[in-house]
Amino acid sequence: MVERRNLVKIGRLAKKANILPSKIRFYVQEGLLKVANRTNGGYYLFDEQSALKRLKLIEKMQKEQRLRLHEIREELNSNNSNNAGNNE
Repeated sequence: MVERRNLVKIGRLAKKANILPSKIRFYVQEGLLKVANRTNGGYYLFDEQSALKRLKLIEKMQKEQRLRLHEIREELNSNNSNNAGNNE
């Protein structure tokens, strides 16, 4: 079975996540959120499901755990490294 990703522009992602597009752009610039692709016009495209999951995690880490951005980045990078090892 082929997995089909649902790519969305930043406006739709922001609306679904209930946050401002500028906040998503900031997270991209800070390396907290990855862009899946870009349109010919340069618009960001995100994998809807994974981006929403990641945004919820970032927001939770900020609000509930009161982590700073560099701490969130370290935690997310640590989780990615651990998951990459599990896929081999």
